[in-house]
Amino acid sequence: MAMTSFRQRLFRLYAWNVQKPALALIRNRHIARRMFTASSMILARTPKGFRQEQITLGTRPAAVCATGHPTPNGTTLYLHGGGFVLGDLRGYRHLVARIGKASGTRAIFLDYRLAPEHPFPAALDDAEAAWRALAADPGAGPLTLAGDSAGGNLTLALLHRILRKGLVRPAAVAAICPVTDLRLTNPSLEGNRRRDALVSTRWGARAIDAYLADADPAQPDASPLMGDFTGAPPVLIHTDRTEVLYDDARLMADRLRRQGVDVTLTETEGLTHVWHFNVGRTREADTAVAEIGKFLARATAPDPPPA
Repeated sequence: MAMTSFRQRLFRLYAWNVQKPALALIRNRHIARRMFTASSMILARTPKGFRQEQITLGTRPAAVCATGHPTPNGTTLYLHGGGFVLGDLRGYRHLVARIGKASGTRAIFLDYRLAPEHPFPAALDDAEAAWRALAADPGAGPLTLAGDSAGGNLTLALLHRILRKGLVRPAAVAAICPVTDLRLTNPSLEGNRRRDALVSTRWGARAIDAYLADADPAQPDASPLMGDFTGAPPVLIHTDRTEVLYDDARLMADRLRRQGVDVTLTETEGLTHVWHFNVGRTREADTAVAEIGKFLARATAPDPPPA
């Protein structure tokens, strides 16, 4: 295993000493949202040639984050993280654009509704409406789906809805450090409580309470770990073994395999939750985004002409 880069160690220290305590202490959601976005932008390095186009997708604002691919092979819908209560385009455009560049797809960031103003299942409903709009667009090409953390939850919950309702299937799905079990019963929540550099279990529980309101956390729309994914396309899951959400990713991969899904689980050690945010700044993030890009590109590549 390669030694963790100096830059990645610095970002881990920043997460541990600044981001994690701030998220745990700040109760005002408006202040927390501004801090989350500002902190994300500090880490961001937007790629050269970046441009964005504001659109409406389904029922919500969205942004096409492009980096110069003249003829993209399909479209990737990206669902951002932030515990269902935080996150916006300003903090995520660098990551979405780089995933689009690495995969050769048109990457679209969806500005779904946030809790507690809009609790479950508002965000998932927004994602489904966006997916239906893309599926109805003949110019969208092959569709793929990706998301991180809470957005990884929405990504897998949307995949479950797609399969259940018989909608157009994605060619591939990438879930970055997903939260998959909102019952909050997995051992790593406690076992990694003192190892996770970014996510505190206290903050995570508050965010999930705000999202669920009075909904049953065991239903697959809330906890994809409880769902049936028979017939799903290939799925890539990234996680770090020091995360409180490590078991969410590991158990999700196990469940998918048992249901016959082609799943790849990539594990790291000693990084941070969604270390992909550091893309363009650390070797580890660049490697992770490159793997996602290759995974999505394989699924959306045009078929070779007949011999």
